Amino acid sequence: MINKHTFAYPNHNGCQVLSLFLGTFFILFAIAPLSQALTLKQAIEQAKQNNEKIKQYNEKLEQKTADDHAAWGNFLPSVELEGNYYHLNGPLSIDLDGIRDVIMNLQASNQTEFANIGQILQGYPELTDEQRAYYYSQFYSGLDSLIPHFEETFKDQDYQTLTITATQPIFFGGKIMAAKKYAAAEKRAAAAELVKTQNEIIRETVGDYLGVVLMNQLVNLRFNVKEAMDKHHEQAQKLINEGLIAKYHLLRAEVAVADAERNLFDDLNRRELAALVLAHDMAVDSLDPITLTDSLTYKQVPYDLPYYQSLAMENQQILRMIREKRVAANQNYNVERSEFMPHLAAFGQYEVFTEDLSSLEPEWVVGLNFQLTLFNGGQRYHKLQSAKHLQKEVDYIQASAERQVKLWVDKSYREMRNAEERYLKTSANIALAEENLRQAEKRFEVGIGTSIEIVDAELELEKNKIESLQSLYAYYTSYAELTLATGTPEMMIKFWTEAEN
Repeated sequence: MINKHTFAYPNHNGCQVLSLFLGTFFILFAIAPLSQALTLKQAIEQAKQNNEKIKQYNEKLEQKTADDHAAWGNFLPSVELEGNYYHLNGPLSIDLDGIRDVIMNLQASNQTEFANIGQILQGYPELTDEQRAYYYSQFYSGLDSLIPHFEETFKDQDYQTLTITATQPIFFGGKIMAAKKYAAAEKRAAAAELVKTQNEIIRETVGDYLGVVLMNQLVNLRFNVKEAMDKHHEQAQKLINEGLIAKYHLLRAEVAVADAERNLFDDLNRRELAALVLAHDMAVDSLDPITLTDSLTYKQVPYDLPYYQSLAMENQQILRMIREKRVAANQNYNVERSEFMPHLAAFGQYEVFTEDLSSLEPEWVVGLNFQLTLFNGGQRYHKLQSAKHLQKEVDYIQASAERQVKLWVDKSYREMRNAEERYLKTSANIALAEENLRQAEKRFEVGIGTSIEIVDAELELEKNKIESLQSLYAYYTSYAELTLATGTPEMMIKFWTEAEN
């Protein structure tokens, strides 16, 4: 890189050589063709495709879309499969053999007495104790073989369960519908936020693109001024050689050339920096060559302020986001209100491993579940009040945002019109400065003018042209800001494309 001190006031002997070298260098730097042309529309499309912030909010929209789809599941039955394995300290059983023994004892005693009565009725003597004991033993043994033991095992020490449970919500006080509407509102708010982010990236890209266009034209202007100063320096040198002018005129021409070179060098660096910023917006390699064929030319922006105010109220994504947040706040209130209402659901249950069921457990069951919270320490009431205050808070946010958007539109519109007025008024100044320069050059050529007059006239013309370009740049960037405020940055793209044609 050439040290800027090279552009300090040169010595008389090396002035022409240095000017020739620097002039050749700047010509190559300023007009060297770059490998790829880029339009505003292409820059914006590439920024929208590559910008990480847009990708971030696109992922947020996908997240909210998934949440919205998940909310549909609240209307459908839920089916759960639950399995367990149990190991007990012992099998679960019931033992009623004591009752069995009592029954058999009573029955054996009764049958023994019936045998004794039969013996007496037949005229035989009453049974002896030994005979009673024998009959009792026979009857008891017979009953023992006929009557089963009063024992049952309900659960083995090791057993497993596999249960299918289905639940269908019937009425939850409007909670399910409110949750669906809340999720849908959040999805729409995320979509509006994505569009808002895209609009901001478009505005940023437009501004930086126009910045490169401006710097291209400023570099061309600086280069033309430098050429004019070089020409004036050559004329001064020629007149010095002919003895027609004093030497200080040549010195003043040399200073003017050095100033022109320094200004051109500074604007070349600014143009390079502007190109780097634009490449950053597009998320591309900053080393890739970027050349813009556009130029700042005037075209009048249509419509008046009320049109843009109305457009903003309809399309500004910030307002859309707030409106969706208002819907979400309303549904949040409905969710909290549903907690005061009964909840009703139908359910069904089926046990897969029926072999492990006890006689007291069903294989399947269906029914209704009713639930109503009577008191929970006042939590429901205070949550409902919180939801109500959230609604009011969003109302105030919306009112404030609408006023701010109106101010944003008004400010951008006025700045655009002010820049337009400044640009239109510079036309007469430029024409006057051109005529003044022409007259100064003629006077200098015939020896009645001074070098200072030419330099001053050239600088005055340069100043007016720069002011004209800057006013035109402010005009378009203000319009880009206005379209961002209205939520319609595509208007700027269309307007610029039509201006090119």
